[in-house]
Amino acid sequence: MRIIRGRLEHIPPMDGPKITLGTFDGVHLGHRTVLTRLRTWARRTGSEPVVITFDRRPAETVGNAPPEHITSLKHRLLLIEHLGIAVAVVLEFDRDLATCEAEDFVRILVSRLRPTGIMLGHDTRFGRGGRGDINLMKTLGRLHGFEVREAPAVTFGGRPISSTRVRDAIKRGDLDLARKLLGRPYSTLGTVVSGTGRGRMLGYATANLDLHNEVRLPEGVYATKTGFDGRWRCSVTNIGRPPGLDGGRHPTFLSNEVVVETHILDFSGDLYGRDLEVRFLARLRPERRFTRPESLRSAIAEDIRAARAFHAADTDRTRPIV
Repeated sequence: MRIIRGRLEHIPPMDGPKITLGTFDGVHLGHRTVLTRLRTWARRTGSEPVVITFDRRPAETVGNAPPEHITSLKHRLLLIEHLGIAVAVVLEFDRDLATCEAEDFVRILVSRLRPTGIMLGHDTRFGRGGRGDINLMKTLGRLHGFEVREAPAVTFGGRPISSTRVRDAIKRGDLDLARKLLGRPYSTLGTVVSGTGRGRMLGYATANLDLHNEVRLPEGVYATKTGFDGRWRCSVTNIGRPPGLDGGRHPTFLSNEVVVETHILDFSGDLYGRDLEVRFLARLRPERRFTRPESLRSAIAEDIRAARAFHAADTDRTRPIV
């Protein structure tokens, strides 16, 4: 997927794509419906499918909301690419864009991309104050000469699926609901950074992940699959203050920082600096604290045994990433 970054007025010219726009935080089932319909529409008309998205959630600029995402920008783009989108345009959502009137936003978009069609979700808003909606886009389509289509709302439990519902399910640790809303197992994308080295010292090397402000599940130990090099590998992942000594004196086992550490089963290699996608499949246990290194080592071994038992039913342990 080709990725173009910058300000709206600096988008390089295109000719006749089918486009959609939105933040797509989580790339949940509702988003997937918009994106797959866009892809199908573009293919049938010999056009490129193009996604217009933003480098941050609009609420971070307009409402000073904290940078808490279901999926970071890098993660969103990866998931969008998996859906067969050819081009993603990442706009800087600064104050100028936040105050751009809906009509002006579309006028500039048309002048740069010359779209033949625009696909919107049922609740997509654009322009200053979110004034632009599907009805205004249809009016502007007639004015500027492009077709407008609306993807239907996708519901679960009698309510539309939304990023807010997904975010709340993740924070509660409801993996089953999150999976149903997302249409896939909940996952996070993190960059492997240096940690304390505690796991390797205990005989179980872990990848310490920087999640780039992605929302976290509740603290605990999870059966997971970790994706890199085009494959999913069985793993076990701890979220929380590294399971260490409570009230002890050894500095290696004392930390108040919440971290995400993944141990990939039957794997050895240097992953430092790489991006890993971790799919969370089941919670094995809540976080516990330990008084001795031997107790911690024993607990980690038991977590790995429990993860192996969970993964045993899955005979294809190196399934390609899709």
